[in-house]
Amino acid sequence: MTQSYDAIIIGAGHNGLVTAIRLADKGWKVLVLEKSSLPGGASKSYEITEPGFMHDIYAMNIGLFLGSSFYEKYRGELNRYDVEPVISNKPYASVFPDDTGIGAYQNRKEMYKSIAYHSSRDTYAWKELNDYFDKTSPYFMPLMQMELPSVQAGRHAWKVFRQLKMNGVLELGSHILQSPREFVDHWFENDKVKAMIVPWGFHLDFAPDVSNGAVFPFIESILNQRNGMAFSRGGVQRLINAMVGMVRAREGEVRTEAPVSKVLEKNGKAYGVVLENGEEIHADKAVIGNVTPSQMINRFLDKETLPAKYVQKAEKYQYGPGTMMIHLSLDAPLQWKAGEEYAEFAYIHIGPYVDDFARTYTQAMSGTLPDSPMLVVGQPDTIDPERSPAGKSTAWIQVRALPSHVKKDALGNIEPSSWNVIKEQYADRVMDKLSEYAPNAKEVIRNRVVLSPQDLEKDNPNLVGGDSVSGSHHMFQNYMFRPMPGYSRYETPIDQLYMVGAATWPGGGLNGTSGWLLADKLTSK
Repeated sequence: MTQSYDAIIIGAGHNGLVTAIRLADKGWKVLVLEKSSLPGGASKSYEITEPGFMHDIYAMNIGLFLGSSFYEKYRGELNRYDVEPVISNKPYASVFPDDTGIGAYQNRKEMYKSIAYHSSRDTYAWKELNDYFDKTSPYFMPLMQMELPSVQAGRHAWKVFRQLKMNGVLELGSHILQSPREFVDHWFENDKVKAMIVPWGFHLDFAPDVSNGAVFPFIESILNQRNGMAFSRGGVQRLINAMVGMVRAREGEVRTEAPVSKVLEKNGKAYGVVLENGEEIHADKAVIGNVTPSQMINRFLDKETLPAKYVQKAEKYQYGPGTMMIHLSLDAPLQWKAGEEYAEFAYIHIGPYVDDFARTYTQAMSGTLPDSPMLVVGQPDTIDPERSPAGKSTAWIQVRALPSHVKKDALGNIEPSSWNVIKEQYADRVMDKLSEYAPNAKEVIRNRVVLSPQDLEKDNPNLVGGDSVSGSHHMFQNYMFRPMPGYSRYETPIDQLYMVGAATWPGGGLNGTSGWLLADKLTSK
């Protein structure tokens, strides 16, 4: 007999789990199907280098999640599942070739002191920027937790216009539409202060000269400084496992190693899925894909049954540059030339400067291996001793940005080939760069595991070409245009078939918003 549920969710990423929990709370019978043996999607952790060393494999920062509607409502329940955020009061820093650095401190006086070391004028600029954030964020931040477009968002936009008036709205729009370089040039004078802020754009695909790329550095540089850098104690998998437990506690099901091969639809209406093993499962109310548009049409649907324009838009959905992840188990923490205190920062960005970020992006997008990629060096042990044995350490290195398919090497030292062939060579280049700033890096390595852009996509099909945020966030494909015009409200042309996840508004990051909004939408009908 064919099993039947109210809703089937394809993919146990955090947005899929948020959807399942919210629907189950409303009395829906839910089933989550995950192709991998481990739930979490791009938010998972395990001992990838060696036993005793716990690594967040992809996403590590849970700051957006802590600010989500989901966390606000379910914080107590998550705590009962042993979920505990750990917060670094030294959230991020940048280091430079002259053996100096600049760090963001949660303590306001320390923050001013850090900036003043490089530019006394920029301490005032930082205060002015923070004041401007306080003035404007109550107007633009709520939009990040609303459907776009929607009546609710329209009412909020009208409220913004009434409160800020025409000139205020135009000024805010001008700042948000700036590129990261234009944004920091407007506010700051010192190149190192600028280099502390711009890298936050690179956590998505906002290179220094991408219009509208200022929005993420604006938000993240301030909120991470104020709130501190947040990780999940013991690894982000503990958070994911708690959410799986919450689904099951509500009599929902989560099945791993259960890859879906096809979404069943008839007369323009989705009614279930078929697994790769041939099992057919029905859904009475909704099939929800925590997937990207190109995957939806290429893996799960028959294109012939879809509107031609939808297929065309989905096939043209654009992905950003690739990412490499390097995980290190270490005999001792990294020692930074910039000073002993830099071993205490949660994230270290190494560009070093804005021009370097820009060159890296241009090279990556042209298919060229960058001569000196941007590195995000995560040091989770600074606030979470559970990550490694006493006296040992781990390092989490995100390499941004890289070509998905390599055509040439900027230095001419690596013969273009598939990532499977060249990833260790390129990781050596990364380690050479890291060693320029942390000289003991190579000496203290116990084990190294390299995940290339190709590895990222193999592990998680949403990370096409190694794009760690499941699709470009440039303005043509963001806001009410995400994932594509006409389909920004989590719907598809197929009745009862929906999408959530990083490919939908509000995009990448561990925020849980799309799952929350879709679940509330479905249960309010």
